[in-house]
Amino acid sequence: MCLGSSSEGNAYYVEINRKGYPTPFTLLIECGFNYNELSKRLLKNNLSIRNVNAVLVSHEHHDHSLAVPKLIEYGKKVYAPKSVFEHYGVLDKVNNKNIMESQVKKRIADEIDVIGIDLEHKNADGSNIYNLGYIIQAECDYGIHNIFFATDTHFIKYDLSSWQFHTIFLEANNFTRNIIMALKNAKEKGDKFKEIHFDRVLHSHMLVENTIKTLLGTRKRNGFDLSQTEKIFLIHLSASGNVNPYEIKTKVTEKLAQANRMRNVRRGAKIYVSPKVFVFKKQGEVI
Repeated sequence: MCLGSSSEGNAYYVEINRKGYPTPFTLLIECGFNYNELSKRLLKNNLSIRNVNAVLVSHEHHDHSLAVPKLIEYGKKVYAPKSVFEHYGVLDKVNNKNIMESQVKKRIADEIDVIGIDLEHKNADGSNIYNLGYIIQAECDYGIHNIFFATDTHFIKYDLSSWQFHTIFLEANNFTRNIIMALKNAKEKGDKFKEIHFDRVLHSHMLVENTIKTLLGTRKRNGFDLSQTEKIFLIHLSASGNVNPYEIKTKVTEKLAQANRMRNVRRGAKIYVSPKVFVFKKQGEVI
């Protein structure tokens, strides 16, 4: 479930049915709203922040981490890079086990392990920021369930083709043509702020073309093994208003089909096409 997905705030609510447990483990990936707003968005979906078992944060930008201090104050288990806790001045309130690092596996709960992978991302001034994508491994009654999450990066430098992800969360910010046009218009108008913004999006976010290349691969880089993938969630669309989520969903789905990466899956008497592509809109709506 998505509570919001854009540069104005990101939060994704995931329930994991662990082996041997009668109720799901509830994981919030990103918490990019203030605590009260986050609570309201959960309540709108008949959920309570009290029932969130853990929170996983990618990096310190506020649209991904804003509620971190309050969540820690109210006793929530927050897992994030060290720089996130330092940014909010709460490093002394967490344990080393809460600090996520690249290429390090951390057990966040019984039957749930998380591995961080470093992603390239930049601040508004062009400096680098420590940003992690995550591989989440959960032992379920039916076997291992693998979840992949990555956002706010131009590309993924690691070869993950040996993994079989069942669920994928991947940024698809906008089409390159839209960002290039917006950048051109900003330059013509002398709008330095927007020029810097769109140049940063162009070089520090995953645009739809790179989303497709990440999934399918190129001549020089392997894509993902989608043979077990059930759902692909495209996230963090541009908040600038010049993006069409339906076009993004159509384009990614078409490219997967053209590359013969879709398959028919029988469930009972019905046959489904898998993986199914979804797009999260700004306020969390799914299409």
